[in-house]
Amino acid sequence: MNVQDLFGEEISTYSEEQAIEDGILHHLWPERWPWLLVTDTVYVRSEQVAFTRGDIPIQEVLVPLVIDAILETQRRMRLDRRCDLIELEHTAVGTVWIRPNAKGGMTLMDPSDN
Repeated sequence: MNVQDLFGEEISTYSEEQAIEDGILHHLWPERWPWLLVTDTVYVRSEQVAFTRGDIPIQEVLVPLVIDAILETQRRMRLDRRCDLIELEHTAVGTVWIRPNAKGGMTLMDPSDN
């Protein structure tokens, strides 16, 4: 049995590319990390943290967050390959959820974005 058998024909879809165009998702470094997306909530919070820390470049907030997310994802995937939601607490922008995306990578999101 597949999803269509359970729920019927798909009514509409909203692709990650459309979400990027609409500003819902941000593709921060497509050349460096083409598989990485962040929601607008996480991006805006990163901007706010950068501003409150003396208007530092937003990369100084986002790069450590991304590295922490990568390391935590690798750790959790070693424990359970089927893991599709990872919670990363106590980051500069608060709690962040890490979910797999259609690019074969991860999307960093605020729990309220779900």
